[in-house]
Amino acid sequence: MAAVVLAASASVAAVPEADDGAEPASTETAYEVRVAAQRVAGGVVELALQQTAGGAWSERILGERRFVAADAAPGRWKWGPELTVTNSAAHDISARVVARRLTDGRVEVGLQQRPEDGAWSDRLLPERRYVPAGTALGRWLVSSPVDLMNPDGFVVSDTGSSDIEQRMPEALVTPTGVPVAVLERTTDGYLVRTPCGNAAEVSDGTPLNGVQVVVDPGHGGRHDFGAIGPNGLTERDLNLTLGSAVVEALTARGISAVATRTGNYASLLWVRAALADALGADALISIHHNAPSPSRSTRPGTEVYVQSASAKQPDPDSSRLGGLLYTHITEELSEFSGVTWRSRRDAGVLRVRLPRGANNYPNDSYGMIRRPNVPAVLIEYGYLSNRSEAQLFATDEYVSAAARATANAVAEYLATDRTGSGFVEQPRYFNPGRANSRCDDIKLQ
Repeated sequence: MAAVVLAASASVAAVPEADDGAEPASTETAYEVRVAAQRVAGGVVELALQQTAGGAWSERILGERRFVAADAAPGRWKWGPELTVTNSAAHDISARVVARRLTDGRVEVGLQQRPEDGAWSDRLLPERRYVPAGTALGRWLVSSPVDLMNPDGFVVSDTGSSDIEQRMPEALVTPTGVPVAVLERTTDGYLVRTPCGNAAEVSDGTPLNGVQVVVDPGHGGRHDFGAIGPNGLTERDLNLTLGSAVVEALTARGISAVATRTGNYASLLWVRAALADALGADALISIHHNAPSPSRSTRPGTEVYVQSASAKQPDPDSSRLGGLLYTHITEELSEFSGVTWRSRRDAGVLRVRLPRGANNYPNDSYGMIRRPNVPAVLIEYGYLSNRSEAQLFATDEYVSAAARATANAVAEYLATDRTGSGFVEQPRYFNPGRANSRCDDIKLQ
């Protein structure tokens, strides 16, 4: 996990715990908390949570996962264990610390809260929230306090208070409905990155901040159909239909989500990955349907490709997300009767690595796994090349079931430490060749 705390900007010094001057709230209904952090040996940052108790700050609450590693991937948000915050009226609320390491060596911290049986909130970012890179070892620092019952002004969303609205959004949805990363603010609007990787100016758009999940409908545009089923169904269109349904299902569960493409247009792989990184998403899910068809099977041949942490080990976050997705998706698809499934013998949750001699060797094969800094997976739900499965994939029942399974897995990933099933230890080696780079930019406004 990770969490950390302290300055409103790079020029603001961290405030030591003893003289931060922040008095805890005195009302009985306040759930005021703050993050405490210290640098320890090896460049590691240790995190803790404090809450108000009897008009003073409590002892530091140390969760099991409370360290931000020195080599943590820059920009990737991590979260600590669920903790219970109790106010003076003996009412409880769940909270957890979140943090990410930045490229300049600082650690940014925040908080999330969750009502009973609800989803985790957007990240709540205190005004003082950075641990400077040069902080002395063993010196505890604290963030600005946050009242979990009154988070307005801290929530990273497009409905926050004026101080949120004044900050440049990480990304936005253009007037034509295209999600794009924001490069900089201009006199007349924003300079954004187009789906084809170019820079363009838009005058307006709906800000995207605090997005938890980025859904990537694979392929797209007039040059990249992906697989084509015997019934004429293209993977390009099927991925978009299912991706839209997954975003809708996640939103219904209180999980903020956005798709990398919202229509039949091309978007380069690095642009899709960069959008997820710009948003600092908790997860990136790339949606695909497979070809060609392997041998017959009694169960779905779903495959979930996950990121590597090294040549021998999978990334733990990507792997855990993959295990939950595989479990939920295969259980849901197995409920359909009369389907002749196809599956490879090593189907499951696995890494796909480039063989020796390939470009980018040694590394993960697929760009949507290799490129993002955020936890990412690529799902092949089944075989569109298989006539029996293609007929199923063309139904509304399939789209609803697959979207429901995907959203349930993501919700479980965000809210628990469960790992799922289907893990394949031995990597598969495959060179997919160069990705389709033909891209025609579309209107953004």
